[in-house]
Amino acid sequence: MDTFLVRTMSDTVETDIQRVFIIANEILPRYEMPPLSFAKLRKIADGPFDLFLIPLIFAREYQNDPGLPFNEAKRVEIRTHALEIARKHGFDVDPPDFIPGIEESLKATREAGLRNVLMTTGGRRYKHQAMEKAGIGGYFEEIVDRDETYYAKEQGLYYLYRKHKLPRLRIILLSGTTTYIRAGNNAHGCKVGGTDLEVVTVAFSTEHSYND
Repeated sequence: MDTFLVRTMSDTVETDIQRVFIIANEILPRYEMPPLSFAKLRKIADGPFDLFLIPLIFAREYQNDPGLPFNEAKRVEIRTHALEIARKHGFDVDPPDFIPGIEESLKATREAGLRNVLMTTGGRRYKHQAMEKAGIGGYFEEIVDRDETYYAKEQGLYYLYRKHKLPRLRIILLSGTTTYIRAGNNAHGCKVGGTDLEVVTVAFSTEHSYND
């Protein structure tokens, strides 16, 4: 059976949580809100800035409209702040750091016969160019990003399943983010026609992960 090892960009490959911490805590005072502790940020930060900050900043509206994070006007507003702050700190030009030992891990899993896949709900942008420069981009057979996930992590897993059209496909999902683990559990057991999807979730939390 073909086995794909899916790693998440945000907490098993790159160390970008400190950037998220800085940007979020410079956005919040603009709405007369106190900064978040690092522990609190790790519990709520998941995916693009707008998706996790909108429910916090516009909490009253969000209570009446759970779909508010997908309101395009709100998203543009938060993204505009985030991009401005990122540029001020050079985050839009400086490549992210990668987790120590990631290249050795990718090499070992590939040699073991697993097919390395990178999944992110963000866009490709400069991060993937940075992976190429760091020499780790070639270890991934595939990168599944926002174009395939549509911001829903289950969709990224279903995308792999539909694309490869194998009688049986196993995904080992390695992540320290709760919603990725939940998405893997939701996708497990999916059957389409004569095909079968198995998802094994591995909760792997480090100091770089978004959730404990």
